[in-house]
Amino acid sequence: MPFIALLLGIANIFWSWHTRSQSASEARVKRLEERLDLVEDRQITVEEQLKHLPTKDDLHRVTVQLADVHGLIGRQGSEIASVARVVDRIDTYLREKA
Repeated sequence: MPFIALLLGIANIFWSWHTRSQSASEARVKRLEERLDLVEDRQITVEEQLKHLPTKDDLHRVTVQLADVHGLIGRQGSEIASVARVVDRIDTYLREKA
């Protein structure tokens, strides 16, 4: 009889340990699932933000357009300089004539 009681006690200890480790494992799995859900939400947010960012081709087009604008500004600068010289000559002529 004492032997059976000892075996039942040992079996009870193993059963308690097994169920406790299972509940701990289930709690860990639940925490990992929650963390995975958070990571998925963050990933979706990042993907949505990346959709609105310019691509490499967009940046290349902007660079080309800026080069064109820079060229136009350079040409306008030389044209303005020539107009300024003509205005200066007219001003000089009118001052000398008066």
